[in-house]
Amino acid sequence: MVSPEGASDATDAPDLRPLTRIRRVVAKRMTQAAQTIPAVTIHRDAPYAALLQRRRELAVPPGRGPAIDAMLAVVVARALAKHDLLNGSWVEDPPAVRVHPARHIAIAVDTSQGLVAVVLRDADTTPIEDLDRQLGEMVGRARAGKLSLEDVADATFTITNLGGLGVTSFTPMITPPQAAVLGVGAVAADGDRRGTLSLTFDHRIVDGADAARFLADVVAGIEQGG
Repeated sequence: MVSPEGASDATDAPDLRPLTRIRRVVAKRMTQAAQTIPAVTIHRDAPYAALLQRRRELAVPPGRGPAIDAMLAVVVARALAKHDLLNGSWVEDPPAVRVHPARHIAIAVDTSQGLVAVVLRDADTTPIEDLDRQLGEMVGRARAGKLSLEDVADATFTITNLGGLGVTSFTPMITPPQAAVLGVGAVAADGDRRGTLSLTFDHRIVDGADAARFLADVVAGIEQGG
């Protein structure tokens, strides 16, 4: 709006909002990913009925079953054991892939300060009850702004789940120097409870067929109930 004198109304000035520390870290990493990683995303539906049934079986009244993200971390870690390049990280000079012997799965957590990723260590060998407890504790610390370095360090692969916000599929971005990230979409409320998985991978490290075989094993793990 312009005043009668021709000057801009002060209420029309843009609201300049400084980035939080977490937002600055995310911005730096995502810019690096966009500029340096030749990323490709593939999608595939998965039937969740058996996984959700197992979740109910693991529930201890009057509690609840383990978090879906914890169960998915187990499925993904086991698939990574068969497709170890996707559990690697890119080395620039000389070009190589550093394959990590342990499978530490980062779970993206939405907080009031921005997105953070907490790490479930040795997700393929740790009991699901322990992983679920660890995830719950770390999510609580994340939202209270009390994460430790150990909570967020050494991830070899990331899972990011937007299904709870109604998103059916999306294109997640890799956290450098990881090789891949799995996006999890909303699960249908009927039928065999299908949901879409979106795998973004670094094409320098694996080809599309390799990524597709890994994603097929993840789907098979979900279909078998984890």
